[in-house]
Amino acid sequence: MLAGLVLAGALLWVGGHQAGGGLAGAGPVCGEQEGARSAYWRFARWWRSVAGLALQGGQAVAASGDVLIVIDIDRRQLTVYRDGVPVKTFPVAAGRPGEPSPVGEWRVTDIAHWPGGPFGARWFGLSAPWGSYGIHGTNNPGSIGTYASLGCIRMFNEDVMTLDHLVQVGTPVKITGTTEVYYRLPVYRRGDVGQDVVLLQLALRATGFDPGVADGVYGGVTEKTVAEAEWWFGLHPDGTADMALQRLVGFRP
Repeated sequence: MLAGLVLAGALLWVGGHQAGGGLAGAGPVCGEQEGARSAYWRFARWWRSVAGLALQGGQAVAASGDVLIVIDIDRRQLTVYRDGVPVKTFPVAAGRPGEPSPVGEWRVTDIAHWPGGPFGARWFGLSAPWGSYGIHGTNNPGSIGTYASLGCIRMFNEDVMTLDHLVQVGTPVKITGTTEVYYRLPVYRRGDVGQDVVLLQLALRATGFDPGVADGVYGGVTEKTVAEAEWWFGLHPDGTADMALQRLVGFRP
């Protein structure tokens, strides 16, 4: 039974891997996907991540050292850190108006080598749970340094091939900068997913209540952190972020 599940997961991962980080059969895509908040989408991305780690020998970070990728979408720059020290900086293109790049704290979930086309020489899929986003090369080098993509991070092909020697499945990727997502729900609770959830997690952290990774998923850790903040502020600690809690942590004006 377990072997069958692992095989099914590996096949699902391979399909997504060949499709440039999207679901199997979808073809290379980049950006927010319809139905991306569904349980099936989250399951598919989780399976692909697990299978990818297995095929990479279970390594969670690049073998060459403690590698972190930081992308500043305001400056359109990608910086590689090793053991906390910046070692390389590259210019990038980020999401165009209406198609913002996902701000948050992600992991590389899959890697593909492309023979050319809009995804260039390499693709590094990211774990953002509401769409298919990645770092990739391009056949439009004139777009680098601008806001031009559907939310993905574009690099010159020679630069993304350099990145291929530094990154593997599991490498952390932090995307910072201004996001176009300004909407706020009246109440957030377990199961909510989206860029707005990232912003809530970051607001909690800035107020002194750290929900761990700002991954856009209102899971158990975020629920527990919200309950701690509610208790601190004298609210009923039920783990749901209502408008009162949102105001107190600065998430809502």
